[in-house]
Amino acid sequence: MTPMKPVSMLDGHLSKSEKAWRKATEENTLSGAGMIERSDVRLNLVAHKEFRRLRKLFQAIDKDDELYSQAINDYCLIHAECMAIQSKIDRIEEDLEYLEARRDEMEADDYFRLRSELFDKELKFSAQLDRKRDRKRVIEDKNLMNIQSALRSIPKQPEKVENPILKALASGG
Repeated sequence: MTPMKPVSMLDGHLSKSEKAWRKATEENTLSGAGMIERSDVRLNLVAHKEFRRLRKLFQAIDKDDELYSQAINDYCLIHAECMAIQSKIDRIEEDLEYLEARRDEMEADDYFRLRSELFDKELKFSAQLDRKRDRKRVIEDKNLMNIQSALRSIPKQPEKVENPILKALASGG
């Protein structure tokens, strides 16, 4: 089953009253307060930039809500940590290229020892990066799941209230 879209993303196949009902029902699943950026995220330039980007995306679908703040702040910090680790890996790769270019000028033992140390560091940082990315995916999955479950709880159509007069006439009495 495809998750329901928020009313702000619907094209035009619903009547105005159906859209109004859906919008009111969606709003009942939110706190009404906008996302709050924690000070540790604000102080980290990479995390701050990611928070602003995500807040704009959430605002675009009317889901800029404080309920998501904790997860989004954590996600942004982990994103910044991933970027920092990736820059360390990039630096190690540059060092390996430099080492390879100087191979003829070095003793074989020194070359292989340095190369081994750099590869060990790269593996260590790659493992850290993988763990951080896994944590990001968990937050992404849970955050998306929360939004989708909130949307799935909204019926596609308002419940039809049966007119008691028509019911009485149909039953003949």
